[in-house]
Amino acid sequence: MSRLHRTRPRGLGQGACSALPLGLWLAVSLALVGVVFIAGCSAKETTTSASLPEREKLVLVAPPGPMAIPLAYLLVNDKLAEVAKRTELMIWENVEQLKAIVAGKQGDLVTVPSNTSAILYNRGLPLRLLDISVWNITYLVTPDPQARSFADIKGKSLVVPFQGSVPDVMFQYLAKAEGLDPQKDFDLRYAADPTQASQLLLSGQVENAVLSEALTTAVILQSQNSQRPLYRSLAFDQAWAEAVGVEAATPIAGTVATETVFDQPEIISVFLREYQAAVAWMLAHPEEAGQLVETQLPQLGLKAPVMTEALKHITWKFTPAAEARSSLEAFYTALSGLSPEVIGGKLPDDGFYYSR
Repeated sequence: MSRLHRTRPRGLGQGACSALPLGLWLAVSLALVGVVFIAGCSAKETTTSASLPEREKLVLVAPPGPMAIPLAYLLVNDKLAEVAKRTELMIWENVEQLKAIVAGKQGDLVTVPSNTSAILYNRGLPLRLLDISVWNITYLVTPDPQARSFADIKGKSLVVPFQGSVPDVMFQYLAKAEGLDPQKDFDLRYAADPTQASQLLLSGQVENAVLSEALTTAVILQSQNSQRPLYRSLAFDQAWAEAVGVEAATPIAGTVATETVFDQPEIISVFLREYQAAVAWMLAHPEEAGQLVETQLPQLGLKAPVMTEALKHITWKFTPAAEARSSLEAFYTALSGLSPEVIGGKLPDDGFYYSR
């Protein structure tokens, strides 16, 4: 474990940043080895407006990889200074750890897959969905540059990580929409995690894989100069629209507020404003976003070229939860038709959706 010390950017005061331990996470393998804590800065020369509450600290929580970038941007640039003296970023490792963070009131604003937020809410954990910003991150990766559907790899080997996960349920739904039987029409294998799936694909032990970014980009780049280059053959959001209807969408991930900020709507408002701006900055400056991760957060092990390329293949669109609700409920309904447990057994009620 190592420690990161960061000083406040010029013009924001001379207070030193606190530090918390960081774990290593390798972008190419996406091997998750621990919870990452990154501390923001503390003392400020200016005072916060009397109209806004000021917290000693706000804890932002994200998964490793591309979805952490907007929160890292907020941290590095101290964008929440008007409502918090210090900002910290925590990277969660798995759903059980995420559940403990939310239940234990260890985090305030959390980036999370949309189905996971529904599961946690349906299990009684207090949270409110603020937005959906990621609308696709998953691809079918094959060695066939002509493949454009699951029918094109019928009869071939396919690996899918995390049986019962959203990518798995989406694969099953899309395959059935093409008239295929997921269990019979493929030599289907499930991997324990995305790292194992990528290793099976790169080694040639399987021919095709369902993978999410940034791992999709990493394996494609790694295979470029090999005898068996790999390709993105099918974007899941486009396939979903073709299968379900042109207006159908795949709301994959967003941000939730935990009960620690339920009674502070001003903080939520500032966060949403700055988060939306962070997403816009990231999309306008993918190279700088990649460099931000590699240079400002080197302990994460995320390399700029991989991150920059991966960002180009993720469908980002900041959408407030209330506006995303109809898409979410349609998506949840379709997924739960195959696997009710993927959303916690039922559609979340009105209390799930934050409204200003």
